[in-house]
Amino acid sequence: MPFPLFALPHDLMLAILQQPSIGARELCRLERCSKTVAKCIDEGVWREAFLSCRRCNALAEPDSWKQEFARRLTWSRDWRQLTSGHVPLLQPRLVLCGHTSAPQKLRRFALKMMSSTQLMLPSRVETHIVDSKSSAPGHFRTIGAAVIFSKPYDVILVRPGRYEERLKLEKPVEITAVGPPGSTKLVGFEGPTIEACGRIVARVSNLQIEQRSRGASTAMSGAVLVKAGATLVLEECAVSSETGHCVIVQGMDSCGYILHNVISGGKGVGVLMCDFGRGLIEDNEICFNGRAGVAILSGADPQVCRNKIHSGGDSGVLISEKGRGRIEENDIFGNRRAGVAILKEGAPLVKRNKIHDGRDSGVLVCENGLGSVCDNEIFANQMAGVAIGRGGASRVTGNTISDGNGGSLCLSIHSKGHIWDNLIHQDPGSAMQVPEALLCDVQQKNFIRFCASKALVHESVSLCDSMDID
Repeated sequence: MPFPLFALPHDLMLAILQQPSIGARELCRLERCSKTVAKCIDEGVWREAFLSCRRCNALAEPDSWKQEFARRLTWSRDWRQLTSGHVPLLQPRLVLCGHTSAPQKLRRFALKMMSSTQLMLPSRVETHIVDSKSSAPGHFRTIGAAVIFSKPYDVILVRPGRYEERLKLEKPVEITAVGPPGSTKLVGFEGPTIEACGRIVARVSNLQIEQRSRGASTAMSGAVLVKAGATLVLEECAVSSETGHCVIVQGMDSCGYILHNVISGGKGVGVLMCDFGRGLIEDNEICFNGRAGVAILSGADPQVCRNKIHSGGDSGVLISEKGRGRIEENDIFGNRRAGVAILKEGAPLVKRNKIHDGRDSGVLVCENGLGSVCDNEIFANQMAGVAIGRGGASRVTGNTISDGNGGSLCLSIHSKGHIWDNLIHQDPGSAMQVPEALLCDVQQKNFIRFCASKALVHESVSLCDSMDID
């Protein structure tokens, strides 16, 4: 007579359910087969299953690991519905810390668009196995060989190991590592490790991607390069470059979906969007790069949301040379220069971010920088919370700005910015560096509190959250 699984002690049942061999699919089947077993499959079990094959969210753990599993699987499954040159730019919102943002409707609508798009997809998609140590028939020793052999939209599964090669993707294909995060390493020398070009859509996931040099310094490129109208979905990867930028999306109609990655250790920029490139940079940890964490240049227009951007050698986010974009709900801290820098006719929307503990200003606008800085928390920066220099013309409204060593505000007499409806916490011992000609206007249009201690600042923020600011 078979022994019933639900007769086991609860702690032993949990130990079985948390085995690495039991994934999301197996947990769903177990939940359906028995109500008693379903009660044992709690958030802790789903958390273990999730983290065994996925990267944790950058900012906070989700309220439901099962729902987060389903959300990511839906996106990963439907990547083939994206069409190069006409990509619905999504603004997905995670369910974190007990609140759900309204733009989830936009994500659902865009996913519906993707699922209903009429594309001539192949009726049968083949799967190819890459294993550097295998000599089994039908297996490939290199990823490049599998890419060459594959047909459009085929799946290439890469087993754990180290692969020293450069990939050029000129056909729609999916490359996925099947081991735990970090177990499959792709190392490229003297150029991009992965280059997607032409009007194709491809997906790369769960790889550790490195760009290295064998000798003398080479031209600065990117570990991952998307150009010439290509669309690349880059998910759950770790990307670094000792010779250049980590990720580059370049050119008209080029699009990058940079999702749930760790992008660090770049000699240059973490993620560079330039030359009218577009895309979605969501839920990544972008850190310890030699230059800006994210740079938006030359007319590029991405969405940058819910990332942790920190410890960079330059600005956290740099928008310049008529770059645009939406910078929303990011945690930006500990960068060498301004948390957000808007220069040279850059015109982004910077909204609902935390910008703090930087070694320079929280937000810097100068050299004809434009755009809007709204509803952010800006605090504990070593220089001014918001600095608007000569020619800066951003609209700064609805922010909570707590005093930095350089004062909450630093304005140039030649600045053209509009500053109103902000809650400004000013330490009486620090001067707010505002020219006398502009001081009266700033005082009348903003709510200014003078408080010396951080405890008072946080208390007043909570008290004034619901106040109307004239």
